[in-house]
Amino acid sequence: MDQRHRIAATDWIEFEEEKHQVTGMTGALVRLRSASGHHQTIMLSVLLADPSFRAQTIPPPQAADITAGLDPGGVLALLPKEVREEALKLEAHMKEATTGYRSGDRLDAEAGEPRRDYHPDLPLTARVEAKAAELGLTARRIWQLLDEWEENGLWALVDRRKARLKNPLRNIDERVITAIREQAAAERLDSSSSVSTRFRRRTQNRLDEDYGPGTVPLPKEDTFRRVVKLLLTRSPSDPAYQRISDANQPDRTFGHVIAHRPGQVVMLDTTPLDVLAWDPAVNATYNVELTVALDVATRSILAWRLTPLGTKAIDIGLLLADVMTPEPVRPDWADALRYQMLRVPFERHLSVDERLAEAAARPVIYPETLLYDHGKPYKSDVVHRACRKWKIDIQDARKLKPTDKPHVERLFGTIREQFSMHVAGYKGFNVAHRGKTVEQQARWALDEIAEFFAEYVVAVYQNQHHTGLHLHGFPDLNISPNEAYAMALGSAGFVDCPRDPNLYYELLPIADNGRAINPYGVELNYLIYDAPVLYQFRRTKSPYDDGLWPIRYDPRNLLHAYFHNPRDSKWYTLSWTKALSDLQPFTDITLREAKRLVEFRSGDPKDKDYQEKIAKALWDLQNRTDAPETWSKTDRKRHTRDRHRAQAQALDEARSTPAVPAPALPRPRPDTPPPTVPGLHAVPNLPDEDDDFDPHTVQPAEVWNPHASQEG
Repeated sequence: MDQRHRIAATDWIEFEEEKHQVTGMTGALVRLRSASGHHQTIMLSVLLADPSFRAQTIPPPQAADITAGLDPGGVLALLPKEVREEALKLEAHMKEATTGYRSGDRLDAEAGEPRRDYHPDLPLTARVEAKAAELGLTARRIWQLLDEWEENGLWALVDRRKARLKNPLRNIDERVITAIREQAAAERLDSSSSVSTRFRRRTQNRLDEDYGPGTVPLPKEDTFRRVVKLLLTRSPSDPAYQRISDANQPDRTFGHVIAHRPGQVVMLDTTPLDVLAWDPAVNATYNVELTVALDVATRSILAWRLTPLGTKAIDIGLLLADVMTPEPVRPDWADALRYQMLRVPFERHLSVDERLAEAAARPVIYPETLLYDHGKPYKSDVVHRACRKWKIDIQDARKLKPTDKPHVERLFGTIREQFSMHVAGYKGFNVAHRGKTVEQQARWALDEIAEFFAEYVVAVYQNQHHTGLHLHGFPDLNISPNEAYAMALGSAGFVDCPRDPNLYYELLPIADNGRAINPYGVELNYLIYDAPVLYQFRRTKSPYDDGLWPIRYDPRNLLHAYFHNPRDSKWYTLSWTKALSDLQPFTDITLREAKRLVEFRSGDPKDKDYQEKIAKALWDLQNRTDAPETWSKTDRKRHTRDRHRAQAQALDEARSTPAVPAPALPRPRPDTPPPTVPGLHAVPNLPDEDDDFDPHTVQPAEVWNPHASQEG
């Protein structure tokens, strides 16, 4: 007799003396998964013709409930309201059958309880039979419900037909799921790709390589796209920076950087500021980098530096000095932004550090530990010497692990949302968010942006409630960084920060291996520097171990070098002997470009006129054309960078004790053609001529009045 069977996905069958679940069907093929977890694909005709085949088999106990292994209370809480109410009503019936009261407690009895058929004095069997008659069930079914209720609680009374959980991946082969996850992990650092093209093709290639060509086919494109969306947090079509950021997350529980007192952990980091700065001198825009120091305990921004693209090691070293130096209050700032408004014992702090009298409301903290990444400026000898001088511990983060310093990384997002977006010239944090006319909208110079940022930090950020800062004992009350600093002073106290008038010079990098003082001066980067103070040390050995003299320089301005005189403990400025009179301050980057031009013109550092060639090349770089508006983009960028670096160097030097300046040396001038017109001559001063002219002492001339002449 012809026997027909109906087979659908998720059905259980018996085949080869083992129970299998149908996981999917493709044409004439059936995919099976055994109770032990093995997968196989068999033709439907072969399956039905096998004598061991049995349809509509009872599922094994471990597979009968899809909610096995889940929290019953969690599953129950997510069920529809009417399903939960039915289960609660049935539980009240079970309580009445066992105790005689629907609440299960005679002290909480309802009106009319206990009912006659459920009186506690009656045998339990009689009460169960009465409940079966009331609910229209058999007594055996009531006993079954009681046993399951005592073992599993309320979850045993839920109607499983209405509590069936959905599994959108039940018809997907486990091998396909594994291949999708493995391919996504392999492509996490690649460029973005469409789910329906490259990623799908590579996933199929992976399956063919692991199980043989055509053995495990992928589902249709729409189904494949939905499966990828369910399995992956980041789709292969998401931006690459998002997938790379997720790939850098730790593969274990996140740790926490905990700090209990100000300065215990200070995080340093540098990021491009999402604002274009405008240089009015050359009418051009350029990118800016922001370097900040963040105190973890109070979430306070302790110091910041805005520089043209390319932060130097000296910037990081001086940033540490800024952390321990009060921020001066600006003349146009309100009195509410002064340090004395921090709700701290101002008079006692002022007796320790008189600089706080004109300081802004920003904490001044002595850092104990610095946490930073592996950037080249942070790994320099300048930063290490500064930390060694002030007894500051160094802890570097792991490479490509921004999660090691999440506080400062999140701070950059806050700065972008609260500051950068509201400044003219905001360019967005990537090209996709950049406008078309950003360069035309930029209107603020770098110094002006720095002043705006300083006011934002002092007036807004430091006084805004922070979600990561809470009032002790009241986790629901958020406080600001300034309030956290004032509270921390009560337990940790105020630590006086060191003050060194020669701090700027001591943080400058030292020329490699020291230098010998020759009769013509000292040589540094193929440039010769000299000053009268070097005369008494020519051809002498230094008191240091190697016998060479340490010469310091600032890479932001190579027109000068600095020498420490051990006899009077003063710093002296050394000038470049071949500097042209029209030469502007220049950085080490500009010097390398000038050397490249000289070498391109067959110049040799051993030549006697190499110094003159370098000077002329620098002068040519700084004044290549007659008008700034005709400069190339590279020339404008170089001019802006050198000018701003020189200004920053001058400000940093002004905060320390001024070095003894070098006397003016005769400067060679570049060869220029003779003028074609006679030169102008200065008019000699008249005898007894006073330069101070007071216009109020001049007697006004009489004005002719026609009416007065007619009257006469």
